[in-house]
Amino acid sequence: MFIKDTEKKKTVGIITTFRQPNWGSVLQAYALQNVIDGMGFEAWLIDYRYPNDYHYNRGIKKPRSWMRNLPGKLLETIQVTFRKKSKHKMVFLNRFIKQNIRVTSRYESYHELHENPPQFDAYIAGSDQIWNPCTMMGDMSYFLDFAPNEALKLSYASSFSGVKIPDAFKQEYINNLNRFSAISVRENNGAKAIKEITGRDVEVVLDPTLLLDSEHWMGIAEKARKVSLPDQFILCYMLGYTYRPDNVMTKVLQQLQKQYQMPVIALNALPNDFKGETFSLPTTYGVGIEEFLYLMSRASIVASSSFHGTAFALNFGKPLVAIADHRVDSDDRLSSLMGRLELNEQLILSIDDVKHLNPNYELSREQEMLKSLREKSMRFLQKSLS
Repeated sequence: MFIKDTEKKKTVGIITTFRQPNWGSVLQAYALQNVIDGMGFEAWLIDYRYPNDYHYNRGIKKPRSWMRNLPGKLLETIQVTFRKKSKHKMVFLNRFIKQNIRVTSRYESYHELHENPPQFDAYIAGSDQIWNPCTMMGDMSYFLDFAPNEALKLSYASSFSGVKIPDAFKQEYINNLNRFSAISVRENNGAKAIKEITGRDVEVVLDPTLLLDSEHWMGIAEKARKVSLPDQFILCYMLGYTYRPDNVMTKVLQQLQKQYQMPVIALNALPNDFKGETFSLPTTYGVGIEEFLYLMSRASIVASSSFHGTAFALNFGKPLVAIADHRVDSDDRLSSLMGRLELNEQLILSIDDVKHLNPNYELSREQEMLKSLREKSMRFLQKSLS
């Protein structure tokens, strides 16, 4: 069990998901810890492993590939030496976590966390999709149910990734939300969901990655392993957690290439039916945190259906086409962010919107608005922790 040292700064324990094979998950955890440390506290990431048996027993599928359960060094050897591919993404991400993020001892299960919980002066839930009922399956750990009743508890930019809370979880959501002294979320539908079940108005704040400016992220990007890149390129970052953006992304990339004559570099995958010009990174070039930021900083245009892909494009002030779900009760993290920066012209909600595609916006205005939202979000965090 991790016990706080009372002779040091006030300590803050953060619970979120940060050991997923996803650059944004790691970066939001790093950013929130960095910002809280900068406020004079000592922040720790609670190393609660997700998913675990709690989630598997409630319907989350276990990884199919036997390779995912191999120790990192063995997995690396198989992939690099025998398969001639880059290291598994988690090898890079875990390396960044080890070098840059302060973590508690590991909690492998729901039982371990609740039987012997970490002790801090304050606790924060967030950020990322920690309140998503479809993925967390009612795990109230992410509502800080393990924290002492008398401890300060707040959320920062926690996300539901939707607006509907199943009846089976609703009362537990209400009970645990009422234990928080301050609540903030990352999207409009999240604020709406809390208002509907608790009657409580909560603040919509920036994702932690946007609390750090582009200069900070460039300092990390400069540490990336360099690779030969085109002078200009479109960076495609396509994810599809709650819906499939493939058809829309294909049209977006086709239109961008028609207008700007640039090759496309895919961060993870391209739509199967996209047949335009591409530039492939070497198969041995693994994209870790530093490389992700490096490619973002070098891109001429970003096309993304990823929330954090969009967030970093905006932070770097890149021309952008963001693709989001059009359904009103859907995951609106991305559209909430674009709306707050008044960049709806750069937001694609349907295939019909592609006809009016425009990745360019007034950079100075966007950066000024982002700075204002950053200051407001920082004030919420500082006030909530005081």
